[in-house]
Amino acid sequence: MQRIISETLHRLNNETHDLSLLTKASPPNCQVNFELGIAEEGTFTFLDKEELARLIEALEKGEPISILDFFCATRYQQIMPSGKAKALKFDYVLLRFAFRRRTMELFLVHQRGIQRLPLGDLTAFLINQINNELTQNKMKPLVLKRMRTL
Repeated sequence: MQRIISETLHRLNNETHDLSLLTKASPPNCQVNFELGIAEEGTFTFLDKEELARLIEALEKGEPISILDFFCATRYQQIMPSGKAKALKFDYVLLRFAFRRRTMELFLVHQRGIQRLPLGDLTAFLINQINNELTQNKMKPLVLKRMRTL
């Protein structure tokens, strides 16, 4: 499960999404990119190919990790009529995956920005992306039991 989550977040680092497919609150012609990093000794390290390999190696060799913390910079661009992308203000969100015996909790904390992508919509998007990977790996998908946003 932790490997799949890490691989999914790594994949998202390389993708651009139409914001209107993630939230109804999207301004017109807006795209979103995610820059994700993993918490490591008081700092966040960008989740590139090498960092992902290091993380997977640690997950496979060591004891199960009960908490995985990630930093997510959510970057927005509005596509202008000329076709050029105009950068918009971005958001910082902290993600915490807390693993228990038969459950996993996901905590999101909005740190900075105007929150163009509401946390509930971001949560639904992340769960959907993780479930796609779980299904491809013939694993049971996550089931959202409860969500509360403030």
